[in-house]
Amino acid sequence: MIGHYFDFHQPRDLDEAAALLAAFREDASVLGGGTMLVPSMSANLVCPGHVISLGALRLDEIALDDTHLHIGAMTTYAQLLASPLVARQAPLLAAMAAQVTGGASIVNQGTLGGAASFANPSSDAPGCLAALEAEFELRSSQGVRHVAAREFFIDAFRTARSSDEFLIGIRVPCDTTLVACGYQKYKASASSWPIVTVACSLHRGEQISVRLAVGAAGRRPAYRRFAIDEQVLLAPDAFIEHAATSAQDLVGEGWSDELADADYRRAVVPGVVKRHLRILLTGTKT
Repeated sequence: MIGHYFDFHQPRDLDEAAALLAAFREDASVLGGGTMLVPSMSANLVCPGHVISLGALRLDEIALDDTHLHIGAMTTYAQLLASPLVARQAPLLAAMAAQVTGGASIVNQGTLGGAASFANPSSDAPGCLAALEAEFELRSSQGVRHVAAREFFIDAFRTARSSDEFLIGIRVPCDTTLVACGYQKYKASASSWPIVTVACSLHRGEQISVRLAVGAAGRRPAYRRFAIDEQVLLAPDAFIEHAATSAQDLVGEGWSDELADADYRRAVVPGVVKRHLRILLTGTKT
């Protein structure tokens, strides 16, 4: 139960939402699906004076143009799973949505934009969006600006979004070079938050490359793109070892919560990365 009073606003269009945020700034919280904000308010972790709902703004469209897959910020995980465009253009995103923590209520109510904006390090979304090299569309009374994933996630529960901005959409680059991809996570129990997540993809264009993102182990997603050659595909062991060590280094000091401390999360990273890369590059589970 939420134990404090607040004013609830349901703007009718983007301009009205932007004006409300410009007026209330730090005293306002944006409500998407509510799966993160409402529990946080109930636990008195956040106590905004104003809650601004995006529910009437129809920000759940999934569309494709010549260069990007556009996903509205209010798109739920269930909508991602049901979308042929997502399955075809961003299968890594579909793989993540199929494994999202929390069961049917989160799948049907939780939104991709809400998970990105809340930036819980253990959330499934941040690492996956980093691996996709996604771009975030932020709206304010001054207009729209675009922020790359590597710049959007700044710290645990902190993004590049200013207090007068709200997320309206996520753009995923169209990629005709994708060969294979996958999403995997390590967690203490089926219903718990992940301790480590790994999103990985293999691409073959003018150059062969592997994209690797590790989430939950650090305060923000760790991401790197590796250039490889045909020999790596024939004998991947040395590359897998190198990538696992590199991923652990990219995580940095790690982060701690009630599920696992930073040292444990960092220690788990190499094993999870190795297993996932082996599946990606050879199709063999170990």
